[in-house]
Amino acid sequence: MFKNLMLYRLGPGWPASAAQLEEALAREPFAECGATQQKSSGWVPPRGQDHGALVEVVDGQWIARLAIETKAVPGEAVRRRAQAVIDEIERSSGRKPGRKETRDIRDDALLALLPQAFPRRSQVTLWLDPRRRLLLLDAASPGKADEVISSLVRVAGGGFAIALLQTRQTPQAAMAAWLLARSADELPEAFHVERDCELKGSGEQPAVVRFSRHDLATEEVRRHVSEGKLPTRLALSWQGRVGFTLTQALELRKIAYLEGVFEDAPSDGEEDRFDADVALATGELGQLIDDLVETLGGELEPGQPSGFTAAPQPADEAPEEAVASADDPPF
Repeated sequence: MFKNLMLYRLGPGWPASAAQLEEALAREPFAECGATQQKSSGWVPPRGQDHGALVEVVDGQWIARLAIETKAVPGEAVRRRAQAVIDEIERSSGRKPGRKETRDIRDDALLALLPQAFPRRSQVTLWLDPRRRLLLLDAASPGKADEVISSLVRVAGGGFAIALLQTRQTPQAAMAAWLLARSADELPEAFHVERDCELKGSGEQPAVVRFSRHDLATEEVRRHVSEGKLPTRLALSWQGRVGFTLTQALELRKIAYLEGVFEDAPSDGEEDRFDADVALATGELGQLIDDLVETLGGELEPGQPSGFTAAPQPADEAPEEAVASADDPPF
């Protein structure tokens, strides 16, 4: 549960109770794509049970889930079908369809092929922490997160305020400082720098360096950062309990619970397992996020500038593409 997390701050207007959120989400229940429908999204029971609750409350945490179904037709198939129609028009009438007519023919070809396309379904889990006033989405891409936020804004009304969580020190500035550190005193107490990172330079064609399963406390890494290549992703672990990759956008990727974290979770019964997984995951990740925000100087209040000092970029040095990894890139 929770492989990725995007963090949002809830402002005024968000539902004051899980029952209110349940009522709001019920306005957009999930329905499968129709025969000629390319995309459909809506809310489903997070436990996976038919006709179950759309919002589950476990240890004070609210859990919901948005399902997204898409149907894609290969572009080549659409082009072939449309071209056959165009060829028939030219043969029978001796004229070539204009631009608008050609576009309409392609649209018709897509609609004709959609019923044969297989739907693909994905789900995004929403975790709302009412005490911290945080909304967290298990999404690996901004597009999936936008689907959830758009639905929330529609169903919860115009007064629903939400914004990305921001800290006084940017994640990129903090990660750069950790990679430049020469002693343990310069590293965060709650977090340990692991062995994967991505560094990116500046300019129109920036250099990119990726380290995979590589010691990052080296002069080679410090030199890259000093030359102006800044970290966009860095693998970290928290208290020896949770491993994850921190991004420059304050996203948590590739979350992995380390050995021993889920040992006490019950193994019998889907219902008990769901409650136990949610309680353990939200308990661990809630503390991790608190420590991360504190490590980054606390939360940034509206109107306050974030602290960021970029390493100098040599003006006379053109960026190069470089990859240093033991195997395939980790990102």
